[in-house]
Amino acid sequence: MELMDIRLFCDLVETGSFSRAAERNFVSQSAVSQRLRTMERQYNLKFLERSKGKSVVRLTEAGRILYEGARPLLLQADTLDAQVRGLSDEVTGSVRVATVYSVGLHALPSRLKPFLFAYPMVNVHLEYSQTQRIYSDVLSGAVDVGIVAVPAPRTGIEIVPFGVEEMACICAPEHPFAQKTELTLSCLDGEEFIAFDDDIPTRFLIDEKLREAGVRVHIVMAFDNIETIKNLVEIGSGVALVPADTVRAEVREGTLACVPLAADDRFTRSSGILLKRVERRRAAVRAFVEHVRLLP
Repeated sequence: MELMDIRLFCDLVETGSFSRAAERNFVSQSAVSQRLRTMERQYNLKFLERSKGKSVVRLTEAGRILYEGARPLLLQADTLDAQVRGLSDEVTGSVRVATVYSVGLHALPSRLKPFLFAYPMVNVHLEYSQTQRIYSDVLSGAVDVGIVAVPAPRTGIEIVPFGVEEMACICAPEHPFAQKTELTLSCLDGEEFIAFDDDIPTRFLIDEKLREAGVRVHIVMAFDNIETIKNLVEIGSGVALVPADTVRAEVREGTLACVPLAADDRFTRSSGILLKRVERRRAAVRAFVEHVRLLP
């Protein structure tokens, strides 16, 4: 059994997806399937079961034993690799980055482009994921860098500031709010509201600000993806509070209106870079962080 086979298997278990496991390791989906079949033939055991007609994968008992034994081996191998590579100052190789949609689609590209120009020998592998999975993937070493909104301290994780975004109210162009130059949070009382899912840190932030203002909105739908929230607001299903920078394109195109909050009600959303606490990082990871971090 090769280290690459172990890594593919662990990534497959953790992502629950052949395609995502393939993306993480820069191989084809068929290569993942083939290497899994080779491992199963080698031991004459089934490690994974797939439900008929579904993409969900489940561990067999043999698969559970393999995963529980393989994960510590991978962590040791990754730690050793980082220690050896960290001795070199050559900025080459790959940087695996996981981020949430609202940050990765809007704030990251303008900082990523100069980095890629400065270090053409570095391959940045970017994936979009949910906040809690990003924390887990950073801790496990599945990704080198995580970027999340409203970062919270976690044991074993270092947080580097990434950005600060002004929050604003968005609505359909025909909504009465679109004619206003600013809004107080009290204006939202009783409004139909498109929210982030209740396990999203940005939702915690918004709920706290509305509660402090004594405002109760009528949440009609909630999503973990800001693009879906924007789409629902565009068709008039409700209003929402989002970072103003995330709707600049829609405002230019006239499909959304973005109304700033009044001075007394203004608040911001911070975002941060998540890194596993280690003694020394690879040069490519260090360079990436220095290029994309929030400058003082």
